[in-house]
Amino acid sequence: MPELPEVRTVANELNKILPGLRIINGENFMPKLIWRNKENDFFDKVLDQKIISVQNYGKYLIFNLENFKMISHLRMEGKWSVSSKDKYVYNEKHLRIEFELSNNEWLRYYDSRKFGTLEVWDNKSYLKESGISNLGPEPLNNNPSFEYLKKAAIKKNVKVKPFLLDQKVVCGIGNIYVNEILFAAKVAPDRITKTLGDKEIKNIIKFSNLILTKAIELKGSSIHSYKSGENVEGQFQNELKVHLRENKPCFECKKPIIKTQIGGRGTYFCTECQK
Repeated sequence: MPELPEVRTVANELNKILPGLRIINGENFMPKLIWRNKENDFFDKVLDQKIISVQNYGKYLIFNLENFKMISHLRMEGKWSVSSKDKYVYNEKHLRIEFELSNNEWLRYYDSRKFGTLEVWDNKSYLKESGISNLGPEPLNNNPSFEYLKKAAIKKNVKVKPFLLDQKVVCGIGNIYVNEILFAAKVAPDRITKTLGDKEIKNIIKFSNLILTKAIELKGSSIHSYKSGENVEGQFQNELKVHLRENKPCFECKKPIIKTQIGGRGTYFCTECQK
């Protein structure tokens, strides 16, 4: 958390404000936030750069600058905001870096858990340098293909839940959405990928697309303290069929939803509907 829908929502919200603005100044308050760059080099590259747009790839948030890509990984609790100098959208003690913008507002990153990272790379090298080129396809717009996912499933031969959480297989799915996708596809999370039939693989692709698309439309899931922006609270948590519903009746068969641990992750599923 946040996963693809939440990061896409962050990008969409920032795109309402940032394009065309220039980064005038900046200050970092958490040395380990700037990752794989020296701090001086980082600021030399981003200062005086115009922000062209903001996008995401999976869980990565990408600020497209004139000559560089500034890449943010939000991890557990990272949040971006744009506000006036004296307004702190989130808890000021969680402020980790800030940038003064050419419209006299401030782009700020907050992170209560301190797990997030920020890096900057040349436009031509960012895919390789950031590791994005090693990620699998985003499960949107009919991706991944059936042939791709079937081949990966046979090759990996592991439990299906950690298989789908592997960002090198598909990019952007996290714990919330994999629980929901597997319930919709009627596949038990501990099934071994090599045992999946063609119809089951096609259903995983189908429901990955449908669920993530709907989650983006609903601005993601706001669970615990997470928000994708100021006054932006997702609504997909109201659509959850299994996640966080331990011991509650399945919406389809009425048997209680089970919670277990698979790959170290809290896993919710229906033993009757998912085989």
